[in-house]
Amino acid sequence: MLFFHKAKKDDRAAGEELFLKGQWPQALASYEKVLVKDAENVQLLRRVADLRARVGQKSRAVDAYRKVAELYAGSGFLVQAIAIHKILLRLDPSAGDVGHKLADLYAQRGIPAQGTAEVRKGLPAIPLFSDLDPESFRQVLDHLVPRSLAMGETLFRQGEPGDSIFVVSSGSVRVSREGRVLAELGEGEFFGEAAFFSHEPRNADVSAVAPAELLEMRREDLEPLMARYPGVSNALGVFYRRRILDGVLAGSPLFGSLPETERKRIADLFELVRIAAGETVLREGDTDRALYLVKRGRLSVTTVSPANGGPLRLAELGPGQVFGEVSLVARAPRTATVTALEAGEVLRAEGSALDPFLEAHPSLREALELLLRERAEDTVAKVLGRGA
Repeated sequence: MLFFHKAKKDDRAAGEELFLKGQWPQALASYEKVLVKDAENVQLLRRVADLRARVGQKSRAVDAYRKVAELYAGSGFLVQAIAIHKILLRLDPSAGDVGHKLADLYAQRGIPAQGTAEVRKGLPAIPLFSDLDPESFRQVLDHLVPRSLAMGETLFRQGEPGDSIFVVSSGSVRVSREGRVLAELGEGEFFGEAAFFSHEPRNADVSAVAPAELLEMRREDLEPLMARYPGVSNALGVFYRRRILDGVLAGSPLFGSLPETERKRIADLFELVRIAAGETVLREGDTDRALYLVKRGRLSVTTVSPANGGPLRLAELGPGQVFGEVSLVARAPRTATVTALEAGEVLRAEGSALDPFLEAHPSLREALELLLRERAEDTVAKVLGRGA
């Protein structure tokens, strides 16, 4: 992306000084002098477009915003291009063609231009949007809602309903829980999907670190689209699965130490499974080799007591904990039964799919073997009545 490096220092400085003083017409005149010499400078053009709109030059502002959207899209900044498209629609409701151009350009990424062997670079892969077909992309685009946050302003707090997904189009936001900063998210990053898909309250606070522009996807808009356009439903499902799988694996003591690229590879081997309270997830004596990782909920681990033939409680598992490692590593029947104490979700990966990955990562296999030994020792102790 281009910056102000081509402009004359005095023109630029004059524009900045007038802008900070709130002298909009004079600032616009100074910036437009710079723009004559630097017509492809997207940040400068965005400032000019904003000022034209501010001083009432609607048609000229529309022209400038159109050019800004084209420059952003051509440089691969899809989210920023969408945000400009939304501004355009407020000024000129007939500017829907810009959204169609964005959808068409996005649909063409990676496709050779007609009559050539050259591959269009187009737009980069963007979470969620990358999995939408062109028509579904247009529908989602039409229902995105722009939001603005002042510096320090709170978007939502922990415990509030989670009925929207957001993406940052400019600025940055901070994610925190009980005063502890969890992450800072910048341009192009999505957030809010966990509460949206699980229908649970927000699990963190989000506020603006600096003035921020967001695009909001509301449940009231997305659910009708999901029912009407299968592509939207499928893309949202893929997006949720990827984000949740990577998030759970990143927080796992077992998988969290893997490099991000490898963690994403192994995430593709897992599926997200919802479980009901009282449901048996695996049963002692079964011969499958799937490995499980708890995302949400509590599960009870029991074995048959040699004393009375009833269930002997071995452990209780919660989020981030692994089970099923005995059958995976030792290739032996299940040694315990795992039952959900409450409704929740687990990640499940077939042993045959994990085998090549474990061969390529001996340290991960060793960690599973250590976990197997520790749990076996604990089970023996409890069967003999020596456990807690």
